[in-house]
Amino acid sequence: MFWTVLLLIVCFSAVASIFFWMLAMLIGEWALVVAGVLLLAGAITTLVSAYQKITARLDSVEQKLDQMLEQKEDV
Repeated sequence: MFWTVLLLIVCFSAVASIFFWMLAMLIGEWALVVAGVLLLAGAITTLVSAYQKITARLDSVEQKLDQMLEQKEDV
């Protein structure tokens, strides 16, 4: 009886170990996917922010040029 119980414990622990190992790999893969998505979101946010700063700067330069042209036409 003892050896039967010991054999069952070893078999079930092997199955449980494989199950938890596969679960850990699945969680690890999902963690990589989540990290990749967050990295992509950060890169997109950085590009959009840089684009907004550049367009704001170009708008201010355009306004200054318009003011200079108006002043030149008045003279």
